Amino acid sequence: MFLKKENLFTEITVLLLILIYAYFINWQSGNIGVLPIDSFGFLDTGYSIINGHLPIRDFWIFTGLLVDYMEAAFLYIFGNNWNSHLAHSSFMNILATAGFYLFLKEYNLKFSYIVFYSLCFATLCYPVSGTPFAYLHAYIFSLLATFSLLIAIKKRNKFLWYLFPYICFFAFLSMQTPTSYILIILSILLIFHFIKKKEPEELKFFILGFISSTLLFLLFLYFTQTPIINFIYQYILFPLTIGEARIVSEDTAYISLIDQFNLKRLFGEFKFIHIFLLPLIFLSIKTFKKNNRDLNILNIIIIFSVLAFFFNQLITANQIYIFSLIPILASVIHLNLDNLKKDPKIFYLIFFIVLFATTKFHLRFNVDRKFHELENIDKNKSINANKINKNFQNLRWISKFEDPKNELFVIEKALKVINDDERKKSLITHYQFVSTILGKPMNVLNRWYLWDNNTHPTENHRYFEFYKSLINKNIIKNNVEVIYLLGQKNEIKFEKIKNYFTDMCFENKIIIQDRFSSHKLINCNK
Repeated sequence: MFLKKENLFTEITVLLLILIYAYFINWQSGNIGVLPIDSFGFLDTGYSIINGHLPIRDFWIFTGLLVDYMEAAFLYIFGNNWNSHLAHSSFMNILATAGFYLFLKEYNLKFSYIVFYSLCFATLCYPVSGTPFAYLHAYIFSLLATFSLLIAIKKRNKFLWYLFPYICFFAFLSMQTPTSYILIILSILLIFHFIKKKEPEELKFFILGFISSTLLFLLFLYFTQTPIINFIYQYILFPLTIGEARIVSEDTAYISLIDQFNLKRLFGEFKFIHIFLLPLIFLSIKTFKKNNRDLNILNIIIIFSVLAFFFNQLITANQIYIFSLIPILASVIHLNLDNLKKDPKIFYLIFFIVLFATTKFHLRFNVDRKFHELENIDKNKSINANKINKNFQNLRWISKFEDPKNELFVIEKALKVINDDERKKSLITHYQFVSTILGKPMNVLNRWYLWDNNTHPTENHRYFEFYKSLINKNIIKNNVEVIYLLGQKNEIKFEKIKNYFTDMCFENKIIIQDRFSSHKLINCNK
């Protein structure tokens, strides 16, 4: 469907080499250093699924549902280890790169140019994180939804019309934003297309895809016994309060949108995206007069999608993860210049800028690990993490918090204490790998623990009672006898945790001051 019969062997070979590169550049990046709250976010939740302890139903998540289940699949197939974790994110880099490559093929860009842009895209896409990250899953599935819809319209491809709703579901179940913004843009295009073209066959396959994907999701909720009310509260209502707080600049918001409107944030950090976005806007106006419908739709959708990704980046508290838009924008400009029959020499300037930006951000994010806040940390001090467990054999442990020897000492001691404890327990930590590497259930309560209403409701939040009820059911259902707290210095305090529980009392024990403690559940009458 996408690859031509002519030179098929050469194309498949080159594509395979590109995908191998996409896999291993992410693998290499993911093994350099850690930011615990991000690096390990899906390991124990994935392992929990394998053991029947499910997100939304049994513990609180507000995003990343699909990512959890994908993580569980990789752990189940390849084993409960760090390599499976990185195989997950590296697979997503392959998927994104393959989608971009095949997308450019359908617009008949010269083969050597497709290879160049695809390699740059693979370098700048998932490796900025290296490890599974919900925003990047949603970003990739949103891109794939955009690519598939554009090609479905261009080629009248019935299979892609059917597949499109599934990809949209995958994107939304990875992360609500930027997916929601992209789906609004694509929905407008859908309405315009069906009104303008009146293609009953395409509409039929789209409706079939939408109905079947919706039914599949409802069947998933039914067979996993996940209450729809849990899904609504955790995945719809609570995340809306996060966005609302940031947009209106509430005091409880982790960041406020208004604070993002400064020259450094708007232009300094995104300058290489602007370098291509602004000329594309100009070219799209110029080519619009030529009545090239496919190119006009491509330009409009890419421009508005980039703006949506840009807006989402502003209202999140994360490092920038959208640099792979640079080769996408450059390739679309390339298509426009081809259409205008411009002097091919101008392409050398495009290639130079893309190559320079790719090299710059590769060194800054993939090598220096800015995304995990390690840019100014001496990576030569890193320690092979197999000191913790053999499953970490390829990970070079260094974090922004402290000397890796001290951090690993605390983790090793905690692992020994937890492993030796035969009681049923729950672990509250951002080192979300303990359950996975020990092969023991830790009755996860949350994926993340921040007390600013950005990962779960706290006492001053309108949904706190719903959250508290879920946590209490978890503890009672799993007969938890002791709760362990493990984190950076004063990162996770029992004074805040204890407010989760109703009619429960505790016998507290400090194991490592301000870092690691146990809290035995006891009868309040004692």
